[in-house]
Amino acid sequence: MTKRIGLFLLFIITASCEYNNRGIECYHGTVIMSSCCTGSSFIDIDSTVPLGKKTTLNGKEYANVIQVPGYLSNGTIYINLRPYDPSKDQGLFPPIQCYCLVAIGMDVPIFVNTGFSYSSCPSGH
Repeated sequence: MTKRIGLFLLFIITASCEYNNRGIECYHGTVIMSSCCTGSSFIDIDSTVPLGKKTTLNGKEYANVIQVPGYLSNGTIYINLRPYDPSKDQGLFPPIQCYCLVAIGMDVPIFVNTGFSYSSCPSGH
């Protein structure tokens, strides 16, 4: 009888935990473009969780594109991300360093890069 009560209490405690604030996550993707006009990089995330937005760039379609402040090298990337907070994170965008006749950018969700690697998930995840 005490085992049943113990298991029931363990179940209640476990069921009451909330997992809605998962914090930083590591994702695999491809940097498709960095733009000095926006001060950011655009990444097509390989994920079953749709973080980004379906987008077409230069005639090529991408399924899950996000934007991160700063410049990253094109190609495969493993990146730790957290949600973007406009009130705190606006300063993460570098100053515009080029003359832009036409602003190249995409209307996609913004995330903050908290670590990246070109070979595997960065430590801290």
